[in-house]
Amino acid sequence: MIVAAPTIGKDFGADVSTLSWLTAAFFLAAAACLLPFGRVADIKGAQRVFTLGIAIYLVSNLLCAIAPNMLVLIAGRALTGVGAGMVFGTSIALLGLVFPSAERGKAIGLNVTAMFIGFILGNLAGGFLTFYLSWRVLFVLAAGVAGLDLALISLRVRQECELSLKHDYDPIGMLAYAGAIFLLFYGLSQIGHLTGLAWFAAGALLLLGFVLWERRYPNPLIPKGISKSRDFAWAAGSNLTFQGGTFAIPFLLSLQFQYVSDLDSRIAGILLIIPQAVMIVLGPIGGRLSDKVLPRRVAGLGCLISLVGTLILVFVSEGTPLSMLIVVLLLGGIGTALFMPAVLNWTLRGVPRETYNIASSMTETSRMAGMTLSNAVVIVVFGLIMGTATVGPDNLPQFISSMNATAVIFLLMAGLCAAMAFGVFDSLMRSRKVGR
Repeated sequence: MIVAAPTIGKDFGADVSTLSWLTAAFFLAAAACLLPFGRVADIKGAQRVFTLGIAIYLVSNLLCAIAPNMLVLIAGRALTGVGAGMVFGTSIALLGLVFPSAERGKAIGLNVTAMFIGFILGNLAGGFLTFYLSWRVLFVLAAGVAGLDLALISLRVRQECELSLKHDYDPIGMLAYAGAIFLLFYGLSQIGHLTGLAWFAAGALLLLGFVLWERRYPNPLIPKGISKSRDFAWAAGSNLTFQGGTFAIPFLLSLQFQYVSDLDSRIAGILLIIPQAVMIVLGPIGGRLSDKVLPRRVAGLGCLISLVGTLILVFVSEGTPLSMLIVVLLLGGIGTALFMPAVLNWTLRGVPRETYNIASSMTETSRMAGMTLSNAVVIVVFGLIMGTATVGPDNLPQFISSMNATAVIFLLMAGLCAAMAFGVFDSLMRSRKVGR
């Protein structure tokens, strides 16, 4: 979609702001639906919700393929987000339910590796298919993959898992949570404007109302087995801060490559594949390692490795050699390959089996929140230092200053992530209790 967006804009006469909704509509819908459908999956079964999500994914992509205008295309992308939310919230839970705990990290590592392969193939296919055929083919291809998934599910996944002992859906809690997440994510995406702050504040108030409701409702949307799990809370917090401190780094390096290092977009694109290539190689290793070593420690190690790469960005200048920027990409790839499978394994270790789906949904929500937060940091910092000026030879010092300041914030997030992963806060809390 990122590669095809300019061509779609030309076909429909859409500006950049409108084109951004192709991605925003997807993520907003997915984030809002994750937790409610995770709860439904715990009650009705993970396979059933996963399969329905794939079916919605198929139909919505066909709708996008025949969209006559931009409004229908954006609506189709939002519907795709609903289906994706059902898939994201159950896929890791299915692995956790099917595989024994001693092999769960290995399975998750392979799953994460497949995701990284998909990222690379998506970028390549987006460019070639749009150039030689049409952007509409991208959606037909996605629908075809969804159809293949449905066939595989019907042939290979025959058993259902309905583990929840509670069958109350808490519809008020679901609506309050979905609305709060939608407003929070939308506010973060528009954080550079006063209206964005207003939407974010409204989401925060609605989230507070959701929390108050959950405390009084006898069968809350978030089961007590999760809400009282400190291990799960640290895993979710680590996921949020890791994504918040790393997700936007490739975007910053893309700008550095093209504006400062004077590389063309083709070379920059090839270099940005480096971390994903590293993740493909090391992802299964990270998953197996989290089976043998405490997952939170593997996640912490991945965070520390990424932290070193972020530290380099703090001191980047116009004269920084290209080799050092490549080191940042390599360290980011190694760190993510260790962190991602480990944090997912860590998440499932901290909750009862009957809540795997909603735990998986909350973990995915924290990841997406971190990604949105990372982009928001870039928007705010660059807006404060550079304003609305475009990058050019005359303001490269301001651009470098913006990148350094952004890296400092990312460094703080990475440090917070490592502290949670290595149990620093747990140790402080225990020492305080002993002192009392």
